[in-house]
Amino acid sequence: MADRVSFLNTHFDRMSLSETIDVLLGRLLKREGGCVYYANAHTMVTAANNPALAEALEQGDLVLADGSGVRWGSALLGTPLVHNLNGTDLVPALCKDGAVKGLSVYLLGAKPGVAEEAAANLAKACPGLTIAGTQHGYFSPAQIQKVLENIRVAKPHLLLVAMGVPTQEIWIDKYANQLPGITCMGVGGLFDFVAKRVPRAPQLIRAAGMEWLWRLAMEPNRLWRRYIIGNFVFLSLVMAYAFSLRQDEQTT
Repeated sequence: MADRVSFLNTHFDRMSLSETIDVLLGRLLKREGGCVYYANAHTMVTAANNPALAEALEQGDLVLADGSGVRWGSALLGTPLVHNLNGTDLVPALCKDGAVKGLSVYLLGAKPGVAEEAAANLAKACPGLTIAGTQHGYFSPAQIQKVLENIRVAKPHLLLVAMGVPTQEIWIDKYANQLPGITCMGVGGLFDFVAKRVPRAPQLIRAAGMEWLWRLAMEPNRLWRRYIIGNFVFLSLVMAYAFSLRQDEQTT
């Protein structure tokens, strides 16, 4: 079972990769439904100023620690989240293990054509995996109910939602109750990686916890604000929270 801990006013489910896959497969195959989120430093910074995102994380059935920033900050505050449970590693592993058990997935989000490419690559890498459907993320508000109906008819065990933070979490929080028996998971840029539209960092860089630096080098114009300014803000949040904890200890 997950060990739930609090970090920067957000609950996290502290598990290893293998434990997380076991928990998720149990939920998926039992058709429990629910919402699963990954939270990294960027997510935490955004949630600090976005009540709708903070509420979505609060209501999440599973919140998983993604990235070296969250691992470092949580350790500093005495609630270490040891395992990096990013979706780019976890989802393919989950699909591979689930394929032999009849798992079906639906890919929602990203630019037109990307979800289809990602689905084809997932199916190739995970023999037996059922692709229940795909839908790009460029649909209008007037089309949302039709998109939801298509997903309900397809009846996937798992809906992967790739719309980026905070859009995907807020979307899932709003519409998951209209998708009974389907677990919704926010996966950010996963489809771009699986479709091989964006190169993944080499394993050595990932193991060193520096994948964010690789991504910044690959897409500086899009990501400089997130990683340069965002990481500084995240550090400030962690230090401020640590200071408040120390103040509380001194007054009790």
